[in-house]
Amino acid sequence: MNPMYAPSDLAAMDPLVLMKNLDHVRMSSRRLSYILQQQVHLYTPTANELRERIATYLAAEHEIEAEMARRQLRV
Repeated sequence: MNPMYAPSDLAAMDPLVLMKNLDHVRMSSRRLSYILQQQVHLYTPTANELRERIATYLAAEHEIEAEMARRQLRV
């Protein structure tokens, strides 16, 4: 899985942009999780693709949270 953001890009982001990106990845991962829960009839390849996309967004969320912690920013 490729990271959604490069560490240098995260370090260069304005704090407001960083928080907006955090909101975006959180909303996206939760929306995809909801879709996955509601569509239990999905074929395995489609369900696995959704799980991979969710994992990508969760990894991006952790990356952004780590950068915010490094900068000592709070949401």
